[in-house]
Amino acid sequence: MCSLVLGVDFSGAAAAGDALWVTEATPTAEGLRVEDCYRGTDQWGRDREATHAGLVDRIADDEVDAVGLDFPFSLPQALLDAQCGGSWSGFVDWVASAGGPADPESLSEVCRHTAEMTAGSRDVRRETDFRRGALCPYTNRTRSMTFYGVRDVLGKLRDDDATAVIPMQDGDADTVVAEVYPAATFGWLGCYREGYKDADGARPRREANVAAVEACSVALSEHRDAYLDSHDALDSLAAAVSAGRLADGVAPPLSGPQSEGHIYV
Repeated sequence: MCSLVLGVDFSGAAAAGDALWVTEATPTAEGLRVEDCYRGTDQWGRDREATHAGLVDRIADDEVDAVGLDFPFSLPQALLDAQCGGSWSGFVDWVASAGGPADPESLSEVCRHTAEMTAGSRDVRRETDFRRGALCPYTNRTRSMTFYGVRDVLGKLRDDDATAVIPMQDGDADTVVAEVYPAATFGWLGCYREGYKDADGARPRREANVAAVEACSVALSEHRDAYLDSHDALDSLAAAVSAGRLADGVAPPLSGPQSEGHIYV
């Protein structure tokens, strides 16, 4: 059976399928070979529920070994302690419960109030966010991805014995699911962390990032143009590179408490 790694540029928008991209790649003796690159809309439909359900089913497929998902998996420990019994599993339960936040805006409001009361600052980052240059998990830019990613994806995978959400769960499972951050992956590769999306001069920067990925023994085949044309597709490629490193057994030291999660590059 062919083993695959998946890289996912996630979206929590109502029409999530339009912005959610997936790269599927096969580990080879030389590196990675991209087998497919597609939008969620083209596979599962535009609306958030259908796209997220289709993504969960794809992750749970027997041929998938490792998955990199581009959204925050957890909260800072101070907020976990105050709202979720101090654990990541408690966070998943809280987001999914009737008594928890009803939507991303509610998540952000509760987290900011709690953070101000416990840490003296409204927007608190995890240790791994500091290390990788990532945003606070519940700001306006990230709250939808955090809320829907945890509720719709991780919440469905957590109790699947064949899947491990790392580092919070035992990684000795058929499929490991890890948080990734494309900007951090591109930084690790020594190329553009920013400016390759909608900024002036974005196209040459995307070209440089694509070339850097290819230089790491990643064969893009007919999908190269998709990565040059779409920064969302390109982010899914970066996510697949990080997932491929996990499939190779790379296990970097954690940043901060295990319950906060870890951004893998």
